[in-house]
Parts: sequence; structure tokens; C-alpha cells
Amino acid sequence: MGKKSRRRRGARPRLSAAQLVQPEEQAATPTTTAVSSAPKVSARVLRDLREEYPYVVADLKRIAIIAAAMLVLMLGLAFLLV
Repeated sequence: MGKKSRRRRGARPRLSAAQLVQPEEQAATPTTTAVSSAPKVSARVLRDLREEYPYVVADLKRIAIIAAAMLVLMLGLAFLLV
């Protein structure tokens, strides 16, 4: 049988200061139309995300390099083995 969790009821997750900041709410005006363009992301939110997750860009670059290398390897093997 599984071990019981020692998690406290009502315990809140630990969040960093950047995660605690709520984005500014924009009040909808009656002049806005239902077919409006996509909501714009503020520069402040993007900056906060870059500060929060600096390792993501490096990981994505590494994944792209590995995927390209595997594709080249597969194409090379396809030409050699056929």
C-alpha cells in the first residue's frame, strides 16, 4: 500500500517573487469589438519570464542542434544503405 502524504491541508506552494506578481488587469471598454486582435503581451511580463527562466533558451538551442544532427545522420544512413 502506498505511503501517506505528509502534506498539510491548506498549504500554499512556494512561489518566487516574480511568480507572485499579478499582471495588470485591463478593463474592457464598451467600445471594444468582439473581433479584436490578439491580446498584446506587455514587455514587463516578457522581461519577468526571461528573468525567471534563463535556461529555457539554451535548452531549446541544444534540442534544435541535436535534432538537426539526428536528421543529417538519418539522411546520410539512408543514402549509404540504399
